[in-house]
Amino acid sequence: MELRILGPIEVVSDGRQVRLGGPRQRALLAYLLLHANGAVPTERLLERLWDEPPTGGLAALQTQIYRLRRLLGDRIETSGHGYSIRVGPGELDLDVFRALLAEAGASADPAARSRLLREADALWRGEPLAGVDAPFARAEAAALDELRLSVLEDRLEADLERGCDGELVAELRVLVEEHPLRERLRGELILALYRSGRQAEALEAYRDTRRMLDDELGLEPSPALRELERAILRHDPALEPAVAATAPAPGRKRRAAWLVLAGAGLALAGVAGAAAVVLTDVAGSKRAAPGPTVRIVTVRTSEPSRRARTRVRPRVHHVHAAVRPAAPAAIVHVVTSAAATTTTTTATHAAPPATASTTTAPVKRTVSKPPPTPVTISDTFDGSQIDNTIWYQISEGSGWTLAQNDGQLEFAFPPDSQRGGQWDTFGGHIGTQCRFPGDFDARVDFTLSQWPAANGVMASLWGWFGPENTGWSSWRASSAQGGEQYGAYLGVGTVTGSPQVDDTTGTLRLARHAGVVTAYFLHDGGWVALGSAHMTETAKVAVGAGAWPPNVGNPFAGRQVVVDFDNFSVTAVDPDCPPGSEPPTP
Repeated sequence: MELRILGPIEVVSDGRQVRLGGPRQRALLAYLLLHANGAVPTERLLERLWDEPPTGGLAALQTQIYRLRRLLGDRIETSGHGYSIRVGPGELDLDVFRALLAEAGASADPAARSRLLREADALWRGEPLAGVDAPFARAEAAALDELRLSVLEDRLEADLERGCDGELVAELRVLVEEHPLRERLRGELILALYRSGRQAEALEAYRDTRRMLDDELGLEPSPALRELERAILRHDPALEPAVAATAPAPGRKRRAAWLVLAGAGLALAGVAGAAAVVLTDVAGSKRAAPGPTVRIVTVRTSEPSRRARTRVRPRVHHVHAAVRPAAPAAIVHVVTSAAATTTTTTATHAAPPATASTTTAPVKRTVSKPPPTPVTISDTFDGSQIDNTIWYQISEGSGWTLAQNDGQLEFAFPPDSQRGGQWDTFGGHIGTQCRFPGDFDARVDFTLSQWPAANGVMASLWGWFGPENTGWSSWRASSAQGGEQYGAYLGVGTVTGSPQVDDTTGTLRLARHAGVVTAYFLHDGGWVALGSAHMTETAKVAVGAGAWPPNVGNPFAGRQVVVDFDNFSVTAVDPDCPPGSEPPTP
């Protein structure tokens, strides 16, 4: 069966399109598909499907459920006090889209990333949720549109990385016309023009951007765009693509797998987690050539077993210029260039002939400022004390314990754990002292050491956003209603769940790229995307465990529940850290 929401709502069974009912039935199907394999409470369905409570209340909803079951059979399931739709791997176009994004992010090859992102975009058949008239539809469609546009920008960036400069200009001009406030698209257009030998047009595109932002919003271009203009004016070598390690094919320069926007861009794990690329000086280079010295180092990385990392790897508080692979055996190109240093270098002209009576004095040349350096804040939870230079702690209820023991951060919930606190629940989290205003990529390993069935506990990797501390998360949970599953919470109305899983160890991941936050879990060696939504507020990152959901009882079956975390890391540029917890100066 094929289930489609990236356009008009469609169901295809055995090659034939299923004839769906009226607008309310389509809205019900769309909302269940947005939360596929996860239980949706009846109260929420009533709120999301009707502007005003329908006559008959619950009976009206049950009528729509009955009609939908006649079309889809036992895929529509009753789950506690709600309903869910059972969707298999590859059946829902949104799931296929997310899987392609994850695969693209795990690739260091820009050509492969471009191909995968084009395949993802080809799944769209028009406006998402087209024809759905319900209170939830407008916000959900807008979030999906934002995700698609961000992926389009990622694909264009991959195409620029692989040398498609002039070919992209026409496409980028159309996109800038359609989305005039997207500064990333404008930066890609300016760079494509410059690399195509059209410097005057690139500068005019920048001036047009500045005029538009001033006229429409009273704003200046972003620092990245302003630095891009300055780099073009000085013909900064950092704007040129890197030279590949192998010989170029005849008639065509090979491109390395990275893109620098005015020497100030962030090459960090994105919607699907690309590895970081850092520009530094080539120490001790003796070459006198006037151009930049480029050295390419290929590093093959592999992930040791979780237990080996726990026992062998020492604690690393702050690691600068860290390269974290998005998947095992990733190949990362680390490029270093003399054109990206902050120091002042001296270029000496060649000596004149012996008969000449003049000499040429050394000329000082100031080279462009390097891009911000990604840093990784990590903790392997060695020792017996939680490091308060990294973490703050929050707890609710009583009778449960949080302890750090030699490589494990352990949450233990005995059967007599008591609810309490503001949210009438038990459990808690430890969160980062540092805040992350821009893109970030956070991960943590977990082990469900004691995990009776339907225990009502959730292990989570959290992002807490903005002054309101809005919590978004990637989680692994067990309940009588949802069974054993992964899931994500990405704002109101965006709770997602996975098919049933039996994993007792794994990795949770939460990453933001270009304002879009995506939740993942690691399964069978690959990242599985649970959902994405737009969020630009400054973030704190946390790991924790506790009762889930708060209004569900604590079955526990008379047994203790224990959740262990280890190998936490979050990679970002320029985190905002309080005194005493700042990353050290490199």
